[in-house]
Amino acid sequence: MLTLSPAWLIVIGILTTAVAQVLLKKASGFEIRTSAWIVWMGLSAASYVVSFVAYSRILKYFALNKVYPAMTVAQIILITLIGLWLGEAVDGRQLLGLLFGVLAIYLILG
Repeated sequence: MLTLSPAWLIVIGILTTAVAQVLLKKASGFEIRTSAWIVWMGLSAASYVVSFVAYSRILKYFALNKVYPAMTVAQIILITLIGLWLGEAVDGRQLLGLLFGVLAIYLILG
């Protein structure tokens, strides 16, 4: 059985959740029940499965009330960066919200 460090589990959990969101975005461009939609939805679901498995292992090592908010903000930041890369815009309010998220994580984990 593959054993990963808690830090790697967190990285995998964050990345696979972000990937699942991006794949859902891709699926949204197709009509429901078309073969392309099914493929992108399936890939997204598979990514979420990996994310959920990683998260179930993460909770073995970390307190829920600390790791969940930290991972959620990290996912939001990563998804925002991917969105920027894909040509989506971020306004000042969103940027301020992200900065507050980073501050919140500092306060929660500090």
